[in-house]
Amino acid sequence: MTRRITLAAGGVAAALGAAALLSIWTPTSVPAIAAPPTAPLMEVSAKEAAPPAERHLGKGVMAYPLAATGGDMQKVAAYWTPERLKEASTYVPASKPATGARQAPSMAELSRQSTTTTSARALAPSQQPMVGKVFFKLGDKEYWCSGSVVHSKNRNLVATAGHCGWSLGQNKPVENWVFIPSYAGGSTDAGIYVGHTLYLHEDFSGAGDYDRDYAFVTVYRGFTWKGDQRVQGGRLEDKVGAFQFASTKGRSRPVSVFGYPAGAHPDGSRPFDGQVVRSCSGTTRATAATAPTYLLENGVLLNPCPFTAGASGGPWVLGWDPAKKTGFLNGVTSLTWNIDADGKLDAASSPYFNTITARVYQQAAKQATA
Repeated sequence: MTRRITLAAGGVAAALGAAALLSIWTPTSVPAIAAPPTAPLMEVSAKEAAPPAERHLGKGVMAYPLAATGGDMQKVAAYWTPERLKEASTYVPASKPATGARQAPSMAELSRQSTTTTSARALAPSQQPMVGKVFFKLGDKEYWCSGSVVHSKNRNLVATAGHCGWSLGQNKPVENWVFIPSYAGGSTDAGIYVGHTLYLHEDFSGAGDYDRDYAFVTVYRGFTWKGDQRVQGGRLEDKVGAFQFASTKGRSRPVSVFGYPAGAHPDGSRPFDGQVVRSCSGTTRATAATAPTYLLENGVLLNPCPFTAGASGGPWVLGWDPAKKTGFLNGVTSLTWNIDADGKLDAASSPYFNTITARVYQQAAKQATA
């Protein structure tokens, strides 16, 4: 059942002090680039084709096809030439269009809190091979977010933010969705994986509720570019491993957060280039306030974490072990915050992974793909 949300008149601005700006970024247009000749990638039988335009799976879980058939998958694979991947831009989340609400990021309010500052660390791609970039097309432009592999019996599942798979402004899934694990400096050696089906909670796709800003996407077997030819690859999790899924673990936990930030801070500075994985770590807490434009009430905050646009969808991991390359996915980056109102983003938030999140994950984990 869809959750009903009531917000008090005046929102949080009347109750709290310092304003915290979410990052705002205006993408530039991307020129169309002709795709090179392609070799056949793989055959997909009719029985393995995707479901209808959308499916209601019960208890609020929704499934939307991204590349429903083998033919659709071939078109998406052909679209993402190396040149287009290089031209993609960071993506900033928008709120649900409504009377009196803006589609650009809103003013979010948090109480001022004294914290020590830190810088996000750059990590070698081999340290977390299951972390990567999500690429997609929206309108006439190409964008990227962050994402990661989460374990499923079919070894084909990616976790990211809901706004990295569903356009609230257009009220439909994004186009040409792919995932590239172990991305570093343009490398696609670990493969490019075309999205098959997008799984969301209806509170996000229907109402724009950022307490449900998470998505799970099943993907086809991967491919790589060798010159102007596509070379077939294997299953995603077999190639790079995966995080285990975890939910209902509480809001005060030590986490490691990974992603590909590259957007500007509110003051215009750009400390990240989006070419390597960055990390933040610390102990989470419940967000100190709500963000009415985003219907946000129950988020989890990590402060400090100076991520900017591009980090959306990156994993929040409990018990990350860099030697064994294991950990438990317990969140995804949703929004970034300027708590101190100093022109620099200094915190990130994730939806709280609860039993509702687990239902979406469990439905996605059931689906096999070619």
